[in-house]
Amino acid sequence: MTLFTSVYDVTRRDTFVKLDNWLNELETYCTRNDIVNMLVGNKIDKENREVDRNEGLKFARKHSMLFIEASAKTCDGVQCAFEELVEKIIQTPGLWESENQNKGVKLSHREEGHGGACGGYCSVL
Repeated sequence: MTLFTSVYDVTRRDTFVKLDNWLNELETYCTRNDIVNMLVGNKIDKENREVDRNEGLKFARKHSMLFIEASAKTCDGVQCAFEELVEKIIQTPGLWESENQNKGVKLSHREEGHGGACGGYCSVL
């Protein structure tokens, strides 16, 4: 599995406009088919917004990307971004199944007293 996170600043339209170029390069040079791409609109804590949430959502849908808005400063939306990513991985067995059992991600049920709020834990082997 290959994970790409495309981040733009909601207060700077130029960072949003450049996303098309980034995705074109990704499509041109990436040889993997098992890509999960997440679009993150960052700095939602700021007042001078130039990119509307609906614009980001529309762009993400057009390019089959996960979408989340967040603030790295206040941590709003950050946990949700990780939860969305983990949910996508779990829903797509080809992303986490491995022929080589010594590599990849092992998904396990939570043992009593272990794991996070999602009811399980992921361990990287």
